[in-house]
Amino acid sequence: MKNIYLVAQYVTRPRDPRKTHIAGYMKDPNNYQYDERVQISTRLRNQDIYTAKIILNLSDKKVEKNSFNETKDFNELFKYFFKGYHKYITEVMVNLDAEYFNQMLDEMQTELKDEKIQTE
Repeated sequence: MKNIYLVAQYVTRPRDPRKTHIAGYMKDPNNYQYDERVQISTRLRNQDIYTAKIILNLSDKKVEKNSFNETKDFNELFKYFFKGYHKYITEVMVNLDAEYFNQMLDEMQTELKDEKIQTE
């Protein structure tokens, strides 16, 4: 069986492009934002390996690359991407490893309940 990967690439964009002429504008993290591009693929291209900030091997539940936030493990990154791309990830994970996927759904539901209780 082929491995299935989630590949995330990020591009830095100025919050206000009209101010980029100001010296040091892009050195302040408050002046830029990240655009996220995520794809699910059955193969890694050389370009993916060099340009992606995060590569998750969904088949082996393994972080292949994480140069964006190195402290996060596979489960944490999986949950993050699931929040934004649940339609695509659900499609893949139900066929790939339904047991793991259900376990992660249970964990995320528990975390949501805990957050709701803390905010009340």
